[in-house]
Amino acid sequence: MAVKKPGPLETVTYKGTSVFIYDTPHAKHGKTYAGYTLVYTQAGRRMRKCSNTLAKAKSLAKRIAEQLSEGLGHVAALSSDEIADYRSASQILRKCGDVSLASVCQQYVDAMEILGGYGSLREAVEAYMKARETQALPEIEVPKLLKKFLEAKEREGLSEYYVKDIGRKLRRFASAFECSIASIGTPDIKQWLSRQGKGRTNNNLRSAISTLFSFAKESGYLPKNEQHAAELVSKVNEKPSDIGIYTPDEMTRILGVTDSEMVPTLAIAAFAGLRSSEIFRLDWQYVNLGRSHIALSAEKTKTASRRIVPITPNLKEWLRPHVKKHGRVTPSLQNLDNLTRKFSAICEDAGVSVQRNGFRHSFASYRLADVKSAAEVALEMGTSPQKLFTNYRELVTKEDAKVWFSILP
Repeated sequence: MAVKKPGPLETVTYKGTSVFIYDTPHAKHGKTYAGYTLVYTQAGRRMRKCSNTLAKAKSLAKRIAEQLSEGLGHVAALSSDEIADYRSASQILRKCGDVSLASVCQQYVDAMEILGGYGSLREAVEAYMKARETQALPEIEVPKLLKKFLEAKEREGLSEYYVKDIGRKLRRFASAFECSIASIGTPDIKQWLSRQGKGRTNNNLRSAISTLFSFAKESGYLPKNEQHAAELVSKVNEKPSDIGIYTPDEMTRILGVTDSEMVPTLAIAAFAGLRSSEIFRLDWQYVNLGRSHIALSAEKTKTASRRIVPITPNLKEWLRPHVKKHGRVTPSLQNLDNLTRKFSAICEDAGVSVQRNGFRHSFASYRLADVKSAAEVALEMGTSPQKLFTNYRELVTKEDAKVWFSILP
């Protein structure tokens, strides 16, 4: 039997650096398996690596020889995946200048020990930066902020009605919070709103407060990269109210007790279907009896879009004795709440039950029965056909509509 000569099976050399491959089979469970051992010298130490095929052994030996000859012997003991990770990490670290991978690893370990399992390192850094940003923000008390806010809205050219209305709402809030806007939290706003009213009233105030907080954020008084306290306040459910209409007989009685100054306002509400807020802001210069229409500019409508509303023949007769070249149609009323209360008082004087939004709802019902086109009526009223059916439509006949639009002075 021939005796196998000692010495390497293969020698892989690169630029004078050699790696030796030895044939080192091994036995297991009575079977003999191929095996190969790579032997080389690194930093004065004799190193070994194993492989189960000769092809893999040659490939690994070639890579080790190249690394040793290029001065990268410190990575010769790493796997291919570990080498790839090392190279990627080194490339990423170049963004931070002259910093070693080892020092970064040490800082990471130190930081994680301080965190003690509470969140990630990134979360800790983000929290720190937010705290720094908040500390650097200038402070302003709510009343002073409100003054700046209203002045800004006036400079933007928003309607006088809008500025007065939102100012009235926010003064209530400012009088309750004479403190820094940054010190007010979501629970504070929720608690205050709960004492102001329910449903729509609550949501309208919430919307106004959120607008003020957004202005504070834009002005640099609140952090720009996070939601402000008012945004985190949820809307409350608005219980839908029963909506009724007035009969032609009731409308005749209502107009019969209406004083001369209020006749144009009430007639426009009943026979043109304008919103109370639109009538409150309406100027006579936009009421054109000659062309039989009312022109509503975008800033005077709820939907911020221009609208042409036809003047029906009976409405023209109600308006003719009162028409002016210019000036508000409702000159003596100082705010929208006064107009709403005035409508209710007139109905009570006529002995008619007050219907919430009743004049607009009545117009929609009778007008729809008359023209038979939801799209046309929706366009006149500045709403959608779907909302028209949901909010305003009542079952009235074309005959009822004919009587309604025949009511004359």
